Amino acid sequence: MIWKIILYVFITIVFTGLLAVFQQKVNLNFEKIVLPQLAPTIGMLIMILAFNDLRFSVNLDFNKLIVTKSLLALGIPFLLFTITFIVGKQFGLGVKLTDDLWNLIPLMFVGILIGSVGEEIGWRSFLQLTLEKKNTALLASIIIGTIWGLWHIGHYKNGILFMIGFLLFTISASIIIAWLLRDTKYNLIISVLFHVSINLGFLILFKNSLTDSKLMIINGIIWLIPAIGIVITTGKDLIKT
Repeated sequence: MIWKIILYVFITIVFTGLLAVFQQKVNLNFEKIVLPQLAPTIGMLIMILAFNDLRFSVNLDFNKLIVTKSLLALGIPFLLFTITFIVGKQFGLGVKLTDDLWNLIPLMFVGILIGSVGEEIGWRSFLQLTLEKKNTALLASIIIGTIWGLWHIGHYKNGILFMIGFLLFTISASIIIAWLLRDTKYNLIISVLFHVSINLGFLILFKNSLTDSKLMIINGIIWLIPAIGIVITTGKDLIKT
C-alpha cells in the first residue's frame, strides 16, 4: 500500500508541474482557475484505472447531518482566519481586507470552486479513504496534511519559517476535516465547502499579506489549537481503525 501512495503522490506532482507549464503557455488567467489544482484528481483517476483495489465511489449524499457539517465546514475556517486577522493586527503585521472584493469574489469564485473539487476528490475522497484502510484517521490526516502542504511548492520561496507555519496550518486543517468527515462516508460536499471557505478566507483577509512568515506562523498556531482540542476530546474516534 505504501508504494501505491508514493506512486500517487509522484503522479500528482508530475501533473501539477505539467498543468502549471500548460497554464503559463496558454496564458490562462490564474484568477479564473488554477489548473494545477486538478492534479490530485488526475492522479486519482490514473491510480484507480491501474489498480482495481483502489476504486471507490465519490459520496455526494445530502441529509441533515451533511447540512450541519457543511455549515461547520464553511464557518470554521472563517472563524479561525478572523482570529488570525485580529491577532495579526495586534502584532502590527499590516493585515487588511482585500480591496475591490465585490468585483474580485465573483471573478474568482468559479475557479475557487473548481479548484477545491479538483483537490478534495484526490486528497480526501481518495487518499484519506485509502490511507484509512490501514491507518487511523488521525495518522491519515497528518500524512495528507503534510503532503498537501509540501505540494504547494510555490510557497517555498517565502522561506522555512513560512513553510513551518503553512504545514502547521495544512496538518491542522486536515485533522479538522477528518473530524468533520467522520460518519459521512468521506462526503465530498463537506470537504469541498471547507476548502472553498479556506480559499475565500485567504482571498478576503490575507491576499495582501499571504507571504508574511510571521502571520503564517500565527495562523498555524491558531489552527493547531482546535486541532489538538479535537484530538483530545474525540481522539478515540480518530484513532480507531
